Amino acid sequence: PNEKDICFKLDATDEAILDVRKQAHQPSSLEQALTESFAALDPEKEEEVESFLKQLDALKEATPLEAEIEELKKDEKPSEVKLELKTLPSHL
Repeated sequence: PNEKDICFKLDATDEAILDVRKQAHQPSSLEQALTESFAALDPEKEEEVESFLKQLDALKEATPLEAEIEELKKDEKPSEVKLELKTLPSHL
């Protein structure tokens, strides 16, 4: 580490891994709006994020008391079909 002319592959590899990791996980505009992670926001996606935020703000928040509970209907079990077994020919 003290010598100037020595090249360490590990440093370049670490940088390459970080670059690939950043490229592999590009959050969607909706994800950025929900998590408020605007640091990596592209200028062209800014309008899309604003649209998502307006849509989210327009929604009415439902308290647990106002939430409707839908009962699941118990479906009748399908009638069992009786299968008929046939004997196989002797050559099989």
